[in-house]
Amino acid sequence: MTPNFTGLSPVPTQPSEVHLNDYLMVIFRRKRIFLLSFCAVFLGVSIYTFSMKPIYESSATLYVMSEKGKGLLTELGVNQQSSIPAEIEILKSRTNAAEVVRRLHLNWLVTNKSSDLTFKLLEFTADSNLYKIEVTGADSYDIKDADGKVLGSGQSGALFQSDKLRILLTELHGSPGSGFELSLAPSDPLVAGIRSNLAAAEVGKGTGIIRVSYANTDRYVAKDVVNTLSQVYLEQNIAFKTEEANRTVKFVDEQLGGLIDKLDTAEKNLQTFKSGSGVMVLDAVAQNAIQKVSDVEKQKAEIVLEKKQVEFAIVALKDALKNGKVYTPSAMKGDPGVAAMAGKLTELELQKRALLADVTDSHPQVRALQVQIDEIQRKMVAVYDTALHNLAKLEASLTQLGSQHEQELKRLPAAERELAGLLRHTKVNADIYTMLLQKREEARIARASTISSINVIDPAIVPRNPIKPEKLKYLLLGLVAGFMLGVGLAFLQEYLDDTVKDAEEAKRLLGFPHLATIPHIDRGSDERRSGAEAIVSHTEPRSSVAEAFRSLRTGLHFSAINRDKRVLVFTSSFPGEGKSTVSANLAITIAQTDARVLLIDCDMRRSSLHDKLRVDKLPGLSEVLAGDIEFAAAVHTTEVPNLHLLAAGTTPPNPSELLGSVVMRDLLDRLREEYDQIIIDAPPVLAVTDAPVLTTLADIVLVVMETARVPAKAATRMRELLGAVQAPVAGLVINDKSGRGMSYGYYGYKYGYGYGYGYYGEEEKASAKAKPWWRRFF
Repeated sequence: MTPNFTGLSPVPTQPSEVHLNDYLMVIFRRKRIFLLSFCAVFLGVSIYTFSMKPIYESSATLYVMSEKGKGLLTELGVNQQSSIPAEIEILKSRTNAAEVVRRLHLNWLVTNKSSDLTFKLLEFTADSNLYKIEVTGADSYDIKDADGKVLGSGQSGALFQSDKLRILLTELHGSPGSGFELSLAPSDPLVAGIRSNLAAAEVGKGTGIIRVSYANTDRYVAKDVVNTLSQVYLEQNIAFKTEEANRTVKFVDEQLGGLIDKLDTAEKNLQTFKSGSGVMVLDAVAQNAIQKVSDVEKQKAEIVLEKKQVEFAIVALKDALKNGKVYTPSAMKGDPGVAAMAGKLTELELQKRALLADVTDSHPQVRALQVQIDEIQRKMVAVYDTALHNLAKLEASLTQLGSQHEQELKRLPAAERELAGLLRHTKVNADIYTMLLQKREEARIARASTISSINVIDPAIVPRNPIKPEKLKYLLLGLVAGFMLGVGLAFLQEYLDDTVKDAEEAKRLLGFPHLATIPHIDRGSDERRSGAEAIVSHTEPRSSVAEAFRSLRTGLHFSAINRDKRVLVFTSSFPGEGKSTVSANLAITIAQTDARVLLIDCDMRRSSLHDKLRVDKLPGLSEVLAGDIEFAAAVHTTEVPNLHLLAAGTTPPNPSELLGSVVMRDLLDRLREEYDQIIIDAPPVLAVTDAPVLTTLADIVLVVMETARVPAKAATRMRELLGAVQAPVAGLVINDKSGRGMSYGYYGYKYGYGYGYGYYGEEEKASAKAKPWWRRFF
């Protein structure tokens, strides 16, 4: 780019295309926040992972068969159609979970147990209070309430019982005075905890195999919960399917209990009569009458049993209607109307269960199906009520028919009539007894046949390895999450930061040529030092920073070959960007070529060149411009050959007027004849008006800009002010003063990081390597 010496405001160049390297530079510039966020997330995940209690999962597999009812099982009305989703919901029900809590005694809380005390707690029933158990002897203990009041004493192996408390301890071993606290935890949270950590799902579609698993921090509790739940589920399934069969067996057993005594008594009375009377047999007419009476009594007994089954069905149907459930009873399955309603009921139930897999009970379609189910069950109740009434009428007619047959027996002779009565009692009781035995066996077989409807394929075992935490997975997730968060925060900070980051951005924004980039100058552990350590061109001439200033000298030489550049002004946007350091080092670099160089400190408000070059501040420029002293008496000879310094002097009340005076212009005209190069350290452009005034006296103006500090708007404003006074800006000097900038790719800068051709000494390399790695990185 051709230097702008026309006095016009430079035109910024268009933004260049964004490359992957630009994104990498963003992360490198924001490496602190990137590393902090990355380390915070990764360390947090690591701490959480390694401090987390291991969670073990135990599982069992159950097989739900598609059962076809046979014999009395079908007659008893067991509903065989059951979908796997419905079975899973039954398995995970709150009732089953509560039964698991009860059987495993998970609500028994033992706390504050002495370390030397061992025991087994076999039974504990109490209210919600806290009880304290204290050992008093080899096998004895006292029971106290929460306030320490003794409620009683107990013995190991013996049940302690009171109005509100039952405790059974065995294998009690401990020294006198040791003990523990015992209480009952609320069951609801425990039940909810079991259900939340319980998982059940079908293994493969349509297989009928359910895998049930439970996770807990105790591997043995995980196994016990799964096995106990499986057992509870099997028992519940059997009890539900054999409800009517159980009632039938119970009723038949009750009838058989009294019938056996009647049959024994009748047989003994018959044998006694035959022995005493000598009458052994009856004629055909009497035997026919006895057979008729026995058949009628047998039919009456069967009707009584059928009436009981119908009553059981009516009770079950009404209970299902009350609780919104579905029940298909067994009685009258042979009736075509009842069979049709049972089939329709089964179809509606399957539709309802299919809907409940995706929606809740309150869904309109589920409610509509439930209305139809309730209507069918109400019709079935009405049919069964009618059937019960008809059975009662049939029983009455059989009773009347039996009375007629008994009248026939009364017309026999006295001896035969008595023998016929004894034979009738024996025959009737024997037939009814045989019939009831047959019915009981059918009911028992039906009840036993339901056991195989659900089988445990694989019971739960104690898990060996925990399922959580998955350390490798968690660490990888923490690594990815930390990286993503770090990158996100880095780019967010970059987006919110509108400062000029590097030389390329400064060139695009301002349109000035980029003459040189000055690397970060390491000033030791004390960052407040800003004196002689800053003039590295003199103290460390073989360093990378000194090489950068030599590169600036060369760039300045070729920036305006055909123009006088004897008076050079350094300025910046804000104070503290390092223009004084740059101007001092450039002056030293030029002086090292045997040129006579004068360095003038025109930043009268914040002068610092006298500290850097180790000379006195007074007298200085302000005394010369005020006429208090001659230039020859105010100029200082420095320790650098061929370099003179005119310090700022006393801070005047009107620096701008002095710097813009005719005296200042005349002074510079005289000095042009005495020195080969005059370098002026001017104040910042945006801070005061001194710099625009001095630019009118300069041949060349150099703008020093610190990376990652100057906002883009401020830089644009600086460019406008310099353009307004037609300042002859030769170019930009990028100063990485804080070390936050990155000017990767610049030739001189590459020397600074050891990628060049060895222009600086081995001692600097060794010094750089001697620093801790974290200081070299940051």
